[in-house]
Amino acid sequence: MTNPERDTVSDAVPDVEQQEARAGTPKQVWQRKSEQEKKLKLKKKKYAQLKKELLAAKDSAEKSDRIRRRRQKAKNLQHEVLRLRLKLRNTVRAAREQAEGEPEVGTLPDFVIIGAAKGGTTFFYNLLIRHPHVESAAFKEVHYFDLLFDEGTEAYRQCFPLPRWKDGRKTITGEATPGYLFHPQAPERMAEIVPQARLIVLLRNPVDLFYSSYQHRVRKGQEDRSFEQTVRAALNNPHEVRLVRGIYVEHLLRWRRFFSAEQMLVLKSEDLFERPHDTLKRTLEFLDLPRWEPEVSALRSKRNKGDYEQKIDPTIRRRLEDYFEPHNRRLYEYLGVDFGW
Repeated sequence: MTNPERDTVSDAVPDVEQQEARAGTPKQVWQRKSEQEKKLKLKKKKYAQLKKELLAAKDSAEKSDRIRRRRQKAKNLQHEVLRLRLKLRNTVRAAREQAEGEPEVGTLPDFVIIGAAKGGTTFFYNLLIRHPHVESAAFKEVHYFDLLFDEGTEAYRQCFPLPRWKDGRKTITGEATPGYLFHPQAPERMAEIVPQARLIVLLRNPVDLFYSSYQHRVRKGQEDRSFEQTVRAALNNPHEVRLVRGIYVEHLLRWRRFFSAEQMLVLKSEDLFERPHDTLKRTLEFLDLPRWEPEVSALRSKRNKGDYEQKIDPTIRRRLEDYFEPHNRRLYEYLGVDFGW
């Protein structure tokens, strides 16, 4: 598989003097790096403190509008942390360029794992980047197409290493941000910046996805209702985000308006966990990578599944299955595969 953007980037090396002028002197670059590290540390500390306050507010039955404001503030802080992390990464790269005397142009990803959250994306990405011809991004979840798009393409490009020749072929690179699948603007943005990218989607049983999301919110102190109460409220609200996210066919159809079927690989999360070799083989073929056998230790799933899926009351589970059943049927017809959910 080739990526025209990567081939173009590899040849288009900017003038070194212009690069140095933009970056500043080595001393200025390292001072900027130090300042950004301090700012990032402070924002992380504020974010952690605000999450503690949210938990305390729940315990003290504080008014819901104040809790909502704090949650929004926490979300804004999370975005700031992501932006600072991106800027810090590029400052470090600029410092390295000056120390080594060669500018790093950066590239764009060949593949992106776009979803879904809690479907094994971390385990799968960490497995893929062990392949000798796959280079890791600066961090697994870059969040460029959902949260950091206004930072510009150059900032995104700097998150990926340039391709290298290895055993007669070029390496490829990619990232995994599971929130992309559900973001309304991500498909169009990605089609504009990386139109040739291969997209990988991991889909998990939407009932288990819903319950996993519930458990996550309970652990974070964001949910104090029973699961039955949560399900009842969700089923009475057709716009409930955790239900909408489980209607996978609608999200895939939205992505298909911008990317061809040949560019998208849809995988079942349960297959990844139960038969990782088979899932890896399909993915390597999709990415046009040579066959490769990972170490046994790499195949041990590190997913945050826990044992709670088996504890869903059968009656409540059936209510959710009934809700998702027509949507799953549409998904199977669209993909031509029955996932058995």
